[in-house]
Amino acid sequence: MNRIVLAPAVVALTLFTTNANANIDQLKGLLGDKKAESTVTSTSLTEMATNAASGIDLASLISTVSDNLSVSETQSEGGIASIMNYVQGNLSGADYAQLASSIPGIDSLLEDVPSLSGNSAASSSSSLSGLLNKASEYSSTLKSVNDLKQQFEALGLSTDIIASFVTQISSYLNVNADEETQALFKSGLDNLLTAL
Repeated sequence: MNRIVLAPAVVALTLFTTNANANIDQLKGLLGDKKAESTVTSTSLTEMATNAASGIDLASLISTVSDNLSVSETQSEGGIASIMNYVQGNLSGADYAQLASSIPGIDSLLEDVPSLSGNSAASSSSSLSGLLNKASEYSSTLKSVNDLKQQFEALGLSTDIIASFVTQISSYLNVNADEETQALFKSGLDNLLTAL
């Protein structure tokens, strides 16, 4: 009796499995069973979803900082780039890669960091700047802070506004980024605000 009951169940299961495999093969045929393309598409979709989910829009951040601090868009962009460059210098490669993946466009923004090649002579004209330049030869932290100050001066901004830029960026990230991104940014700031 058990054999009679089991036989239809086995036949039904075999038909179901065969039918399911045929449907999968049909779908593969319709989609063009190209594993490399589907991997690229899947990766691209994942990146797009990550960027959309992050909520961070650098153009919006630049505009917000420009409006709130009454600086030009160019100064805002350069100041944000300079601070992010400072943050990058204080993070490990892996931590920066994680931060960069959370902030779409950060790598291209870093191209807007003002060049210091022609500014060091002008900055060293005052005795205090000269002392900072000399001291920065012996301390990487002082060098990083001194470079940041020179970058802001190259943008035509007072170094006193650096703390305001940091506050604006932090506030923006607190609203638009996850906790891990916020923590990485704060970690990359190191002791910047006390060193200013």
